[in-house]
Amino acid sequence: MTWKRTSLILQALFVLLVLGGAYSFAMFQGGMASWTIFYFILPFALYALIIMVYPLKKMTITRTTQKSLLGIGETTIVTLRIEKNFWFPLLYLLVQEREGDGFASSVRGESSRLFVMGGKKEVVLQYELLGKHRGEHQFLPVHVEIADFFGWIKKKENLIAKGGNSLLIFPETKSVHYIPIGSHQDRGSAKSPFSLIKETSVATSVREYQPGDRIAWIHWKSFARTQNLMTKEFENRQGEHVTLLLDARASKTLEEQIRFAASILKEASERKADLTFLTTDASNSVISTIATDGQLRKALTQLARLRPLEGPQSKKPNYTVALQGAGAIVLISGNPDAVFLRSILSASRAQPVYCFVVRTSNEPLPDFVAQNVKAAKALGVTVHMLTAEQFERSFQEVAKA
Repeated sequence: MTWKRTSLILQALFVLLVLGGAYSFAMFQGGMASWTIFYFILPFALYALIIMVYPLKKMTITRTTQKSLLGIGETTIVTLRIEKNFWFPLLYLLVQEREGDGFASSVRGESSRLFVMGGKKEVVLQYELLGKHRGEHQFLPVHVEIADFFGWIKKKENLIAKGGNSLLIFPETKSVHYIPIGSHQDRGSAKSPFSLIKETSVATSVREYQPGDRIAWIHWKSFARTQNLMTKEFENRQGEHVTLLLDARASKTLEEQIRFAASILKEASERKADLTFLTTDASNSVISTIATDGQLRKALTQLARLRPLEGPQSKKPNYTVALQGAGAIVLISGNPDAVFLRSILSASRAQPVYCFVVRTSNEPLPDFVAQNVKAAKALGVTVHMLTAEQFERSFQEVAKA
């Protein structure tokens, strides 16, 4: 027998004891005053006993969120609608939305409230939720509690709400300033072989318009002829394609690495850059291009749910397949060890590899990371170390190197 059930039985015995005491007092004492006391207590005692057997589990709770996807620092309105499916009137109903994993917290409105129900069939609880940390916020079952007039009997249940039981919080993004880093253009001679800005001087075909396409890319002659919006397709110059690879292995700087990757993805989506994204976690699929809001959302969803890979037993992707036709490879890591880099270099088919090593600004670089950086340079990888404060000018610094 559980403690909750035992507590409920003890409370019921207390109510019966009070009722029995009042009855005994009336029988032995006699007189109008004694019976008045008994009849005064009787309805309250009966109500308390009915509360004990009230089918609280049959209540229906529906949770809706104004937005199911949040960024850190953004808020959404959460609405709980509690409906009772039994006719019996309730005096008090306590509804409490419990905070669980710490990804989010309520900032406005009450996530816990005591309702005076009476004959109402449903009540609504509404509050504002703030995204605090990236991840998938799982809502806990809603705590509900009913009681009689004097609190003799309190019945509690944790009920799973219908509707949205999770909230995805995207990682924080920062401004990253892209510049053309020496793509193979018709003029000029730059050292670096890739660019994140699409060349729009040569249109090769047209396709159907998609939300997010630039107005300047619309093929107006086709629109005048067919009354359907068409978008120009441009030639991809050599070296434009970039593959962004995030090292998801456990690291002290993993959260900063995720922020940096999210910032690059957001900027790449806005610029319609020819960019492929993948992580070292084989459970995440390769996103071949980040050109639309849907593709960006898919990539950010992967980052929001990403957990550090622990130990050699974690499953790695097949880099030979994942990096096929990768173009230049931009790696974000906290510790680019030689074994890890060799697997990428062997699959890169002589494509250049650029590695951003993210470190904390207030701590010296660990010796083992410094040794791995030295080994990475010896393997022909261009390594650039940076802190979170240097994200914005990271590509400019690489271009100057």
